[in-house]
Amino acid sequence: MQDKEKTYESSKELLSSLNFVVIDLETTGGNPETEKIIEIGMVRIENRKITEDRSFLVNPQKEIPDFVQKLTGIRKADVEHSPKIEEVIDEIVEFIGDSILVAHNTSFDIPFLNGVLKKLQRPTLDNKVICTNIMTKYMIPDIMSSNLQYMSQIFGIHHSQAHRAIEDARATGLLLLKYLDIFESKNIRKINQLYYPRNKFELDRAIIETPESLDKVYETLAQISNPCVLTVKGDNGVILTILPIKSPKDEVEDLKTYLGDFRWSQIHIRLCGPFIEGLFFMNANFVKIPETYRKKSIEYLKKKHKLPPAPRLMDEHDFVVTPHLISGQFIVYSFLNFSPYSQLIFKFPSHKKKLHQFLLGQVGRFETQQKGKKKAFIQNDIRDIFLSLFHDSLANEPQVYLPLRIADIKDEKKHYLEKIEKLSETEVDRYNFPTKHL
Repeated sequence: MQDKEKTYESSKELLSSLNFVVIDLETTGGNPETEKIIEIGMVRIENRKITEDRSFLVNPQKEIPDFVQKLTGIRKADVEHSPKIEEVIDEIVEFIGDSILVAHNTSFDIPFLNGVLKKLQRPTLDNKVICTNIMTKYMIPDIMSSNLQYMSQIFGIHHSQAHRAIEDARATGLLLLKYLDIFESKNIRKINQLYYPRNKFELDRAIIETPESLDKVYETLAQISNPCVLTVKGDNGVILTILPIKSPKDEVEDLKTYLGDFRWSQIHIRLCGPFIEGLFFMNANFVKIPETYRKKSIEYLKKKHKLPPAPRLMDEHDFVVTPHLISGQFIVYSFLNFSPYSQLIFKFPSHKKKLHQFLLGQVGRFETQQKGKKKAFIQNDIRDIFLSLFHDSLANEPQVYLPLRIADIKDEKKHYLEKIEKLSETEVDRYNFPTKHL
């Protein structure tokens, strides 16, 4: 087994040295003490390629519940002449060998398989384990659903039969290979980073440190066509500036003039989907910037954008819905209690109920606690430029922003959901994320 602390010469060397076996189980239920395996699929990955697969239908020697039959399509007739688990367990263990075990839900598959081994009085597996589900949540922190079908959809992975073991194992293997490509591009050098890919490998951000030059920053920005947020940090992590950027590749020359004066230790570039999300990030963190640098940031934004004031913005809207960075997700912003925290990321249509409850909660709070008065928590220093930039975004991209009024939310027929459905159909993958990422 590879040394998890060893630093490899290159990420390619590290990743090519690893062997994986991806597994997936279909069972009669979730309790390994009482339920049985009905199907197992396994895929071997060597040198970053799928080289072999194996699958077994298994006779559970008990009834398969109706919901499992509907979920998997596996019925009694499919398994009654199949081998029992004890008849194939040696082949399964031999196939796994000392490879790193991978599953999309290791907290289910691995304990279940080990439970079978324990009942058969055989040694349990002590292989290193990687869960692509957990890996997904580290690498795409804002994702609302990380199930295998959704991940296959957004990464363009062919997944023809969900909840069939070999198909799920293949899809998980292909997802792992996607992530290995990403790890190489982000220069992973230690195997331990593969098990815990946090604070460096998120797909929506790039972190450039001073050993690298500003040229790396400009090179990264020049490749981004969607909005992002640029954060400059000095010694001891002090934030020196936060800039929401509408079109990074078009702003590189201006930023060369601006950033040249900073003594920086780190520069963070973070994709943010809609430009207004970048504005909210700036508003939430602007107070952390030393006063001298605050003025510098505001001067840059005002000079760059030269927009008229928008003092009535808060009165003109109650809510705005817009596509989120992640494909299939959306954000709703509340103007009734306007703050970095009065927003909701949701999937549509699966989160319709959650969305409606959020909107009703905002309306109820506005009418009872706030007595019909809107609140806007915007840092005083940036209030004018914030409102101007926000208004400009709504005015210039009306197809991306769906405004809603309180009356829309109170309408018992919920016609506003039809508007969101139309938005979801026309803006299904606006930012091509995470397919395109940093």
